[in-house]
Amino acid sequence: MAGLAGENPSNPTHLGVEAALLSAFAAGRYAEVADLAQSMIERFPSYGFGWMALGVALRQMGRNAEALLPLQKGAEWSPDNADGHNNLGVALMEMGRLVEAEQSYLRALQIDPDYAQVHNNLGNNFRKMQKPEQAEICYRRAMEIMPDYAAAYNNMGIAQKELGRLAEAKDSVLRSLELTPEDADAHNNLGAILLDMGLFDQAELSCRRALQIAPDHVKALNNLAIALKEMMRPSEAESSYKRALSIVPDDVDALHGMANLHLENGEAEKARRIYVSILKDHPANLAVRHSMALSCRGREGDENFTALVELAQAPLSRQDSIFQHFALGKCYDDRGEYEKAFFHYSEGARLKRALLDYHADRAAHRFAEVAHDFDHETMKRLQGAGHPSDLPVFVLGMPRSGTTLVEQIISSHPEVHGMGELGELFNIIERGGTAHQSEREKIARWGKDYIGAMQMRAPHASRITDKMPTHFFAIGLIHLMLPNAKIIHVRRSPLDTCLSCFTQLFNRAHEYSYDLAELGRYYVGYAGLMEHWRRVLPEGVFLEVGYEDVVSDPEGQVRRMVEYCGLEWNEACLDFHRNKRPIQTASVMQVRLPMYRSSVGRWRHYEPYLAPLIDVLGDMVER
Repeated sequence: MAGLAGENPSNPTHLGVEAALLSAFAAGRYAEVADLAQSMIERFPSYGFGWMALGVALRQMGRNAEALLPLQKGAEWSPDNADGHNNLGVALMEMGRLVEAEQSYLRALQIDPDYAQVHNNLGNNFRKMQKPEQAEICYRRAMEIMPDYAAAYNNMGIAQKELGRLAEAKDSVLRSLELTPEDADAHNNLGAILLDMGLFDQAELSCRRALQIAPDHVKALNNLAIALKEMMRPSEAESSYKRALSIVPDDVDALHGMANLHLENGEAEKARRIYVSILKDHPANLAVRHSMALSCRGREGDENFTALVELAQAPLSRQDSIFQHFALGKCYDDRGEYEKAFFHYSEGARLKRALLDYHADRAAHRFAEVAHDFDHETMKRLQGAGHPSDLPVFVLGMPRSGTTLVEQIISSHPEVHGMGELGELFNIIERGGTAHQSEREKIARWGKDYIGAMQMRAPHASRITDKMPTHFFAIGLIHLMLPNAKIIHVRRSPLDTCLSCFTQLFNRAHEYSYDLAELGRYYVGYAGLMEHWRRVLPEGVFLEVGYEDVVSDPEGQVRRMVEYCGLEWNEACLDFHRNKRPIQTASVMQVRLPMYRSSVGRWRHYEPYLAPLIDVLGDMVER
């Protein structure tokens, strides 16, 4: 942030006016500062401090355009004043003149290399230039000079979040909050990091704390809405977006979030109208253009498709390029131009992969570790420890394998409440238990806590679906915790599953999906773990459903699933596309349609480009 410091001139006349000016600045009387500075300039037009003071005062009053010339004059007349160059840099940065701002900050650091605030400001400028690596270096230098510099820790967390290093980002912002616990921006930033980590309940708490401190914090309201939406509380999410829009009616993030809510609620036309209205004023917003592409098919003459092609010629940030490539991939796929589609999907995936700290060997170790921890002996030893409830129906499998379709079918039954992708199971397990509890006592407690949480969400439901695909890691533990729970494993062609993952820009997680070979390795690990569960669990613990079987024999497979769940037959399960419950997965548009077969064998359109994936999958590839 810009500051104001005197030059300690030898002229007593200067000194007296300067002292009064600094006193007014410290008290926040910026109009008075401007008047005193203007008076000083009139008497001493070559005195740099007067110009700098006028510029800073005008900025503090929100008159940024007027502030630039005085700040430039201040830097010109006082070329060795680091404050003057720093303040000019801040003004230029806020005007988007980032290259000029960088030069001003560098000049300030030539004068005073240990000026911590300038290192911090230069870091902010680098972040605006989409250079988070360089920003992080600047923040570290600021903290070396000033170890308790809260703003630098907070900004460091933002840069680390942009670099995908979420655990480090969380630690940095928490350190900032130790130093300044009433900083609403830092609480909001922590909430944003927790969202990316999938810790939605914790994100909610952080955003609400930000709003306690600053009730009109629009970014916190938007992040709170995201957390609430992810926890399947759409009406509360909508209220939070509406509150944000009552403060800033044209806030793009809030409008985009509201549109996405409409899409998830099956109101695609409402969503598209909002996307169009945003793009009218912000035609280069690639995040919204990506959402627009997902909400409808790309056709010849389509305005969104035309704009995406034109924007491909413009210099874009890394994140905008990712949105642009995945959106164009979707459009070209819709048009049957698969070579062009794959080019854009692969470019988007390459850019996304560069942001992720993913290690295929660690993933392989996790698969092996789960199989080792839940062997025959363990399952036999801990059998019978769980909670007897038959409330939950777990729907699991690889992402993009048809789990959303299966949940939509089951949740269309009037006795079933569809909850979508819940993180409750893993949250309960991560909380662990007390030191004196035995394994059996922990399992019993986890089962009881899980059922309690589900009953709070839908107290009158006979069944509740929990469709977290990665619950396939926990099938053994689910059976121990909840031996009467129903578990449906959805399988799909390995190549169709993997291609669908590769061509999807996920909101979070699924880091393995942006490289074909790594994606193949992950699928092999998943398939191996499922084979392990078939060996160590009693027959009938989980039902296996093939996506291809569902679309080729809908009634037969739907009846099979309904019977497995212990429910009476209901025709509504065949009319699943009429179910208006909120759907937050990438399949939001597909499951609003009647059953179709066009996704079966989709991989064959892309076969010439899938060699790295096919090589890893080996014998699992269908011919």
